Amino acid sequence: MAESDEDSFIMKPTTHPMPMNLQTWIRHFGTTNRLNRPEPRWAQPMLLSEAKRAALAATLAEYQLGDGGGPCRLIASDAEDLRAADVEVKEVIDLWFAEEAEHSRLLGGAVVRLRGTFVTDSFAFRLFNQCRSVLGAQAEMQVLLLVEIVSTAYYQLIRRHCDDEPIADMCHLILRDEAGHVTFHRDRLAAQHPGGLSFGWKLQFLALGYACALFLWMGHGKWLRAVGARPNAFFHRVHVGLHRFLHRVAKSQVKRSSDPDVLTTLVAARG
Repeated sequence: MAESDEDSFIMKPTTHPMPMNLQTWIRHFGTTNRLNRPEPRWAQPMLLSEAKRAALAATLAEYQLGDGGGPCRLIASDAEDLRAADVEVKEVIDLWFAEEAEHSRLLGGAVVRLRGTFVTDSFAFRLFNQCRSVLGAQAEMQVLLLVEIVSTAYYQLIRRHCDDEPIADMCHLILRDEAGHVTFHRDRLAAQHPGGLSFGWKLQFLALGYACALFLWMGHGKWLRAVGARPNAFFHRVHVGLHRFLHRVAKSQVKRSSDPDVLTTLVAARG
């Protein structure tokens, strides 16, 4: 017997790849979220200790490579098929990744401010992209969603412990974008699976999310500890983010993606 969509671990839309009101998200990514984005004051005097400066420079340089600094597009084996399926799908994906590229630019400003050294390659970065490239586009988007949930916890901790206004302002802008990205994926999954997510899907989502968080802490934990963050705070934030996402998907209805007021909820989700 063929596996039903209810029981599949990775969503496989049977008709439209994103059966939702994409114009809502094209307006958000293309217009609404580009308003009121003051550039961090990178030239402001820096009062950090040398140890904290060096730790922040190292972790943010590593993050700059992965957060929009690499192949800033879908790279799954069938990614071009997805983009070609519908002109609105292509536009919303391109606008989503344009925001990821903006994160790379902001992180680059932080690295320069902190007198860091830019990272151009790493084992973790290569492994991450290899995993993305062998997946289907729907699975790759799930992986990127998990990274955004985990990254939200990362930027929240950086903002809390950085003791530097421009870096905190940068985190605020990125967290604002990540809230929108996570909400976009919430609406996408709710539209693709209006009957609810299966237990198996939720289980693999949580397992991969915790694995992603562990992978990040293994790579950045020494620097996050140096700026004052602790693993229990990081993993607690990830745990809350994963379960909040599943709860909100469960409560979402497809009709909400066509309601212009859905975007007003992003303010409360930031940070």
